[in-house]
Amino acid sequence: MKKGIIFNIQKFCLHDGDGIRTCVFLKGCPLRCVWCHNPESIEKEISLSFDKTKCSLCGRCTGICTARDVKNSVLTTDSKTCVRCGKCVDVCLNDANEIIGTEKTASEILDEVMKDKMFYDTSGGGLTVTGGEPSYQADFTLELLGLAKNSGISIAVETCGAGTLDFYESAADLGTTFLYDIKCIDPVLHRKLTGSDNSHIMENLQYLMDRNADIIIRIPLIPGCNDSDKDISLLAEFLNKNTGRYRYAEIMPYHNLGTGKSEKLGKTPQYIHENAGEAEISRWCDLFRQHKTEIRVSE
Repeated sequence: MKKGIIFNIQKFCLHDGDGIRTCVFLKGCPLRCVWCHNPESIEKEISLSFDKTKCSLCGRCTGICTARDVKNSVLTTDSKTCVRCGKCVDVCLNDANEIIGTEKTASEILDEVMKDKMFYDTSGGGLTVTGGEPSYQADFTLELLGLAKNSGISIAVETCGAGTLDFYESAADLGTTFLYDIKCIDPVLHRKLTGSDNSHIMENLQYLMDRNADIIIRIPLIPGCNDSDKDISLLAEFLNKNTGRYRYAEIMPYHNLGTGKSEKLGKTPQYIHENAGEAEISRWCDLFRQHKTEIRVSE
């Protein structure tokens, strides 16, 4: 049985589909959104996170790892020689190191998901596969969804839409609910913000709409990036044009948790901003209302 690379299993989630859900986070994503909320999920490979604020420079990790060194009272990691073995995690007294990612079979994950089946049954909840981008590990995701479906569990996928058409066709055949992100409509801006054109993303969404799949459209709005009057006007136009072909649409306000995560991964955040405030969220909602577009705001 093929293994997938996951980095978290989060239980009792209330905002990732109907009812109480267990969210399985997969590593790997083809997009490079400048504001990424989960930068630890971008690379498919297992990675190392280091929180310098917890490091006491005790030297325990440098004694067992040739990729670690202390220079000018700063602990450094040579990313080229680090093999993510986890030895630094084992010896650290301050929990400054963390391995992000582990290999699991779909059946191993389902065993964990099944522990809360009684909560799914009473709340209408189930399993949501997220990430990262689930279609980036397509075969594994489809196997996990199939096992859950056969076990009587409601299934959902949170996706940026960048997978192959075959993936979305197979997932739809299983009765999957799609939590489908639209970063922006303008293809030029989409490429600037995510590193990728959005034509195939919109084509996949149109395919799912054409076959009456269960779709919840999610719109991550990022202050100063994709929230101009023009951007929201284009989004509203698209939503209005396709009214009745998706269940509902909701705004996902920006939060800055990804900034700290990037720093722990040794990366410089590309976008730094405070969490979206009430004034910004109110403005977005007002603009959608001006276009007579129904929109929700995710908590």
